Amino acid sequence: MIEFGIFAFVTSITPGPNNSMLMASGIRFGRKKSLPHFFGIWLGFNFLFFLGGNLLSYVPNVVFEYLQYAGYIVILYIAYKVAMTKTTIQKSAKEERPFTFLQAALFQWVNPKGVVMAVSGLTAFQLPHLQANLIYLVVGGPCVLTWLYLGESLQNFLIGNQKLERAVYVLLALSMVGSLFLA
Repeated sequence: MIEFGIFAFVTSITPGPNNSMLMASGIRFGRKKSLPHFFGIWLGFNFLFFLGGNLLSYVPNVVFEYLQYAGYIVILYIAYKVAMTKTTIQKSAKEERPFTFLQAALFQWVNPKGVVMAVSGLTAFQLPHLQANLIYLVVGGPCVLTWLYLGESLQNFLIGNQKLERAVYVLLALSMVGSLFLA
């Protein structure tokens, strides 16, 4: 059980599409407006983990392969959008919005890192499924929330420094693309 807790912590706290997008959202919109995005990631992943554990043996591997390819396309698109995010100085009249709860929850199904976390967590550890799900629920939430707070804490630091803000968005986008090679 402790080993799975460590696995859940490491996989939840390390950079990946969810954490990069949430940090960018924290920078752009702040914590309060980004909370639905956070809850969509946290609860959406746990739903994927729960449902995946119950369906894993019934789903052909080819389905996971197609989900992986769809995830690559979605992540490349979102990484592009993050890299091209308007800086605070460039803000347009049309106000952008962070991911909604539903968008973030549905994203979990095509997020290669999330799918790999769920599948490897379910197959590598011999824990009762509900116990493993509870560990991810307890450990994953604070880990992901850390990225939102980090983004929000950078918000004031980046305001007015268009080049640095752009560099941060590009680095977050690159970390999303880089996570594709680790999944």
